[in-house]
Amino acid sequence: MLRFVLVLGIFSYYTAWLLLPIFDLDGKLWLFPLPSLYAVLLPIVLLLCGALIVGSSLGALLLASKRNADYVHYK
Repeated sequence: MLRFVLVLGIFSYYTAWLLLPIFDLDGKLWLFPLPSLYAVLLPIVLLLCGALIVGSSLGALLLASKRNADYVHYK
């Protein structure tokens, strides 16, 4: 239950941060210190890093399995 409340709180904060430019506020809110541009760029960067990590891991596994298959084949 605590995990659900935490995820819901983070989702609500992120959604408000993302939609903040729609509302024309005179002053900056101290609750959202960074511009909303980062709210758009953050998921893109995280997805690219995740794809890089998954791709690198799969490539390493494929190379290791091919090397192992060649070793077993020549035995």
